Amino acid sequence: MKSQNGLPMKDLEIFGVIKNGKFTIPEKEVNALKNGGMTDIVELTDLKGKDIYIDKLPARLSIVRGEDGNPALQIDPVYREPNRHPNLNDAEQNQLVRKELANIKKSYVDKEGNIQTEIIEYDQRTKQFLSYNPRDIKAPQSVNGQELDPQQKKKYKEGETVLLADGTAFQLSPAAPKGIRSNKSGLVLSVLLDGGLSYLLITGVQKLLGKESQEDKAYSEGYLQAIKEVQKQVERRISRNPKDKDAVLDLNNIKEEYSKISADSSLPKSVRDDFDINAIKRLNSIDTEEGKNPRKRSEQDNGFDRDL
Repeated sequence: MKSQNGLPMKDLEIFGVIKNGKFTIPEKEVNALKNGGMTDIVELTDLKGKDIYIDKLPARLSIVRGEDGNPALQIDPVYREPNRHPNLNDAEQNQLVRKELANIKKSYVDKEGNIQTEIIEYDQRTKQFLSYNPRDIKAPQSVNGQELDPQQKKKYKEGETVLLADGTAFQLSPAAPKGIRSNKSGLVLSVLLDGGLSYLLITGVQKLLGKESQEDKAYSEGYLQAIKEVQKQVERRISRNPKDKDAVLDLNNIKEEYSKISADSSLPKSVRDDFDINAIKRLNSIDTEEGKNPRKRSEQDNGFDRDL
């Protein structure tokens, strides 16, 4: 079976993530895979291979690029004790395990003799070290409506903390449940997909480690404006296909943020009123202007809004 939504369907069937055409893991974990992140710990069962049978295997799943360049399933099992990383010494490993450092940057020589860079961090839940090559990472174009400059994108790819003008700080973290850490509980990332710009709302973001871990609960102006862009994009998706389950989930996520914002007494009344959850209609293909006039909607998109 070919990949679907960027997922290696054959791999998922082999390891029981899909059975009889349906996913066996929770929907939020499926969305994590679709969005290029890692799942939380899931339980794989009845794994059979040559001379091996595993009844149950708790693990985190992610999609990586296989040797042939196609999507492949990566399984990171839960270990009883921290495993070792060949490029880390004991002191470095202890720093990561004790959360003294978020990650460590290392250089190494690959099989072809080229110098490569890897960012290594520790996953507390699976008790193993995760690493990635910054070259494989695609940095967002903007975060909370603020464009990232080349230096900020470089920092993001290399796992460093990026600080925006409004005080928002964030850091790429494959080990974190949402793939990112921040001093904000919610972020809106704009990313380029197939040449178009898409908005991704991420809530429940895990805090930064160390001295930067204190959470800033204030909503920035850029974040509030960016949520509106996410809402418009999701509305377009639902107007095109009212049965789009992913879009409906995204809309529910937006509604939750609207509820939190409208209940925040620290915000001006005009802002809270602007995020009245009743303003979000129950959308279908005929009760929106875009649904009534799909030609107009297509012209307005102009290729710059894609599905998440």
